[in-house]
Amino acid sequence: MIVSKPRVLLAEGLDAESEARLDAGATVVRVSNGDEDALCELIADCDALVARTHTAVTRRLLAAGKRLRVVGIAGVGLDRVDVAAAEEYGIEVLHTPAAASDAVAEFTVALMLQLLRPIPRLARAYAEGRFKAARERTHGPELRDLTVGIIGMGRIGSRVGRICAAGCGARVLYNDIADVGPFEFDATPVEKPAIWAESDIVTLHVPLTEQTRKLVGAAALKRMRSTAGLINAARGGVVDTDALTVALREGHIAAAALDVVEPEPLPVDHPLFAMRNCILTPHVAARTHGGLRRMYAVVDDVLEFLSRS
Repeated sequence: MIVSKPRVLLAEGLDAESEARLDAGATVVRVSNGDEDALCELIADCDALVARTHTAVTRRLLAAGKRLRVVGIAGVGLDRVDVAAAEEYGIEVLHTPAAASDAVAEFTVALMLQLLRPIPRLARAYAEGRFKAARERTHGPELRDLTVGIIGMGRIGSRVGRICAAGCGARVLYNDIADVGPFEFDATPVEKPAIWAESDIVTLHVPLTEQTRKLVGAAALKRMRSTAGLINAARGGVVDTDALTVALREGHIAAAALDVVEPEPLPVDHPLFAMRNCILTPHVAARTHGGLRRMYAVVDDVLEFLSRS
């Protein structure tokens, strides 16, 4: 008896190896136009949907999948997936929450160090012939002398805490809605007001939910030290972009380093790009070779689910 392969809608391209594994185990429906209307039309006779985190997996899209059994998201977050609707329709949702923990943690610490030690500016001064001038002034503290406040002490936040505390000797404070810890490094749980008031660097590692949207707004920014830096490698919506722009311009905080923003991408004429005390990177913290490979491995989980369901 010939058993037909399941049909999988691939909403966004992956790497060649992952797509080859998907092709071997399923009939893959690829998309040329990834808007919701096109996806709703194509998903009608598909058993699975594989997408990355930019695809909005809405109630409408899920309802259009009359045969849909599983959704696989190649990424850490599910903030663009209507998880409640999926549960209602009996559709399994798979993702890769641990795929990029080390990648994002390392990138976060790199952003911290960049705020403290402006390497590109110093290198540029040297290249422009200002060797002596670049050496005349000190250019930042050491991480060991600072307090790092971590909002969200899960997979990524705890890795950041370990690097900062055990690796660099920083004082680490953290806040989490869950009862996490103890850790194998020194870290003190505190309420959020203590994070804002006592931290030299505040770094965010929470998912985007109704509780965390604009968690860092005008009120929190005004409670932070005027010498403090803010790092966001979580989700752009956790920070109120307009409030942060004002805070940086008016000196409520000293600096920010953002791998994610809302809206994303920012328009090229956005004032944050013109601020010397703001570093913006294009949502790349997770995009190491290993990070992407592990995220794309969701195709294997989807195929396994289809084989036994």
